[in-house]
Amino acid sequence: MSHDPNLRHAAALANTVGQIGCVTGIVALVIIGVAFAAGWYLDDFLGNERRIFTVIFMLASFPLTLFAMVRISLLILARANRTVEQLNKEDKDKTAS
Repeated sequence: MSHDPNLRHAAALANTVGQIGCVTGIVALVIIGVAFAAGWYLDDFLGNERRIFTVIFMLASFPLTLFAMVRISLLILARANRTVEQLNKEDKDKTAS
């Protein structure tokens, strides 16, 4: 890896952005898929032809998805900040030596 601290920090941040994008996308698909399947199953079980539970569950999944995306993003950003702080500490230790 490069010894340039700016390049190391840029690589760490690019890694973080990639992780956030992948994880939140997968979580969104899972939440929306589970809401759709649960609503469809409940409508089928109760014999609803208008699929009202599917619509309700799908509408309820959007705020839940947004909440999950924000929480996951904040969690990954906190981890990235710790990584950047560790890189800064290593850089200071190398210059002090």
